[in-house]
Amino acid sequence: MSIRQLSVFVENRPGHLADALGTLADGDVNVISFTIADTTDYGILRLIVDRTDRAKGLLAAADYAVVENPVVCVQVPDRPGALAGIARVVAESSIDIDYIYLGAHDSLLLKAEEHEKLERLLKSAGFAVLGADDI
Repeated sequence: MSIRQLSVFVENRPGHLADALGTLADGDVNVISFTIADTTDYGILRLIVDRTDRAKGLLAAADYAVVENPVVCVQVPDRPGALAGIARVVAESSIDIDYIYLGAHDSLLLKAEEHEKLERLLKSAGFAVLGADDI
């Protein structure tokens, strides 16, 4: 049930992020969730989109380096302590989380090598794990 995430490497210069996002917009691809991690020379734009294969093709054709990874999407209940509860469940497991970011519709996106194990863990703890059709 994991979700397909794209990581796009963009130069850290004015307009490059806008160009990458414009490539998707011009190709009729909708960005559902995103985050950006940056360094001095480049950034990593992580995206969840509605048309992953189309986005990969468009970005590759525009000479962007694109990598696809599965991520787990878990819905965060709208109540105090829900986020802490998810963090606690993961912390008490043997699963190593590479990164986490906020997704659409009150969700978190978690990247882990053991994504299937993470999905099972979160479900067994009572959290709703979302698929691509849910977001």
